Amino acid sequence: MNQKELKAFRDALLKEKERILTSISHLEQHTQQVSRGNISESAGVPTHIADFGTDAFEKDLDLNLTSSELELLQKIEESLKKIEEKKYGICEACKKPIPKARLRAVPYANFCIKCQRIQEQEKGRQQG
Repeated sequence: MNQKELKAFRDALLKEKERILTSISHLEQHTQQVSRGNISESAGVPTHIADFGTDAFEKDLDLNLTSSELELLQKIEESLKKIEEKKYGICEACKKPIPKARLRAVPYANFCIKCQRIQEQEKGRQQG
């Protein structure tokens, strides 16, 4: 992979990192707003009892989304480190180059498509 291509992948990773950080910030703000809303409602009588369930659901959803975003952020950080170490774009399983088309679609990919499928099948067997 040449320097121009590496720079393009690095830029894509940094752009995705910025998007995730912004998303996490918004989710945290929303969670805080929901929490503050619950405190003020608990002092009085809620408009409707279902409001408590809705608030709890939204808070849980925000926490799950934040967790997913943090996992993705970690993958991006690992990919940026691989670029610095000149190990970017190499499948962690078979050690062959990951096709550039796959990296353009998923710049934080750790596996080629074949090895990714194997990983997912093994994970499915472990869960099932």
